[in-house]
Amino acid sequence: MSSYRDLMQLPLDKVNDLVIACDSSAGIGKKADDQVTIASSVMAAFTIRVPLLEFICHGVTPLAAVDTVGNEMYPTGQAVIQGIRDELAHAGFAGLSLNGSTEDNMTTQTTSVGVTLIGKLAHSDLVPATPEPLHVFQLGRPLVGDAVVAHINDIFSYDQVKAIRRFVGVQDMLPVGSKGIAYEVNQIAKTQQHPRLTWSVGVNQQQLTTSAGPATVVIVAVRESRRLPFTDRFPELLEIGRLEV
Repeated sequence: MSSYRDLMQLPLDKVNDLVIACDSSAGIGKKADDQVTIASSVMAAFTIRVPLLEFICHGVTPLAAVDTVGNEMYPTGQAVIQGIRDELAHAGFAGLSLNGSTEDNMTTQTTSVGVTLIGKLAHSDLVPATPEPLHVFQLGRPLVGDAVVAHINDIFSYDQVKAIRRFVGVQDMLPVGSKGIAYEVNQIAKTQQHPRLTWSVGVNQQQLTTSAGPATVVIVAVRESRRLPFTDRFPELLEIGRLEV
């Protein structure tokens, strides 16, 4: 067993690893003491979005999903399950198996949900290391809490993330959550063994440490030899730094 950033990887057979990712949400929903008011289905969709993006960015194929709802089945659990199923469909995994549990013994005043994704990663899908400098790009912008609700229609799609990952020259990708952009860029630097990081001139330093909530930002590392074709294909991404060996 090993950990790869936020993923747990276990040998499955000679050519595949079993991969597990999870996320949780609490205090966001439609119950009396929730701090952010939003439909339970929408909250659940954004919760499963986090491990889904982790899988897509790393090339993992989902096999099953699990929801752990700390609330009653009706109406909260039912809405959560529907939100998860809808989000799986949006991500292209409509037929994925989903199992879970609810809390029907106690009355709850806040919404609480945990999600787990189980998947498979073929060793052949891993991108080989490179000594080339890597240019770091940012898709999306940090949003958390009520800001997610206010800008829900502006958040990037799964299709955008998949298209970026398929592009030749993309070395690494990583969704950003509560730890912020700078933390995740340093995770890529460590993984790729490119320790020399230079931030781009004019980059918003405050946004580098701001929470990106339910993965409202994805960091993309592109080989220097493919930088110009990449920027031509994806002009909406912001270049924020450079990594060197």
